[in-house]
Amino acid sequence: MFRKILKALRNNILTGLFLVTPIAVAVFVVLWLFTLITDRIMPFVPRKVGEVYPEILFRLIALLIFLAVLFLLGLLIRNMIGARLYRIGDAILSRIPVFNKIYISVRQVGEALLAQSQTLFQEVVLVEYPRKGLFSMGFVTTPAPPEFIRNLPDGVATPLVAVFIPTTPNPTSGLFIFVPKSETYKMPIGVGDAMKLVVSGGAVYPGAPGRADSRPTFLDKLQNWAEREGRDTAPGAGPS
Repeated sequence: MFRKILKALRNNILTGLFLVTPIAVAVFVVLWLFTLITDRIMPFVPRKVGEVYPEILFRLIALLIFLAVLFLLGLLIRNMIGARLYRIGDAILSRIPVFNKIYISVRQVGEALLAQSQTLFQEVVLVEYPRKGLFSMGFVTTPAPPEFIRNLPDGVATPLVAVFIPTTPNPTSGLFIFVPKSETYKMPIGVGDAMKLVVSGGAVYPGAPGRADSRPTFLDKLQNWAEREGRDTAPGAGPS
């Protein structure tokens, strides 16, 4: 009986922990970014003024100033003169030893994210790979240019499309192949849902289009886990 009570306490505590953790991490990241941004401006607030008004007021003002600076920077870069200045600055920063390694790496990550958001992947398809009867999920990126396929032997189905087949659980690596368009099977899901499917190793399936998602939620899975753990402590249950 005492063991059952202890296990029930443990299950409830773990369930609460699993539910709170995503919220706590999200809040921590937001607060960390807020503090990081506003700390750069707080030293410029006169001490006497800071003693009269609450600190959070100045931090909010600092955040608004930071956002305004980003807005003006984006506005400047999007015109011809600003774009030219950016290219000059980018060329200079890319030549600074040590610093350029970090700068270029972060810039390339941003470029990859922008490319993905700008329909780098056109659609999600299934292709018979690595052999007939086995299907791999991939992303169509672009039709194969005619000069790429003009030397193919007769009988090869054309046109061909470029397909990226990601690996699980890291979709940033994978396999690139050319496939006859007639041998691709379009899937009724978006790129975002397909990425979730890849990262989860097939454990997270997207809901059917236009239909309520009937899959168990995170809370449902936690409750099922707690119930299974509770049954293990029932009379007659085997040792855990």
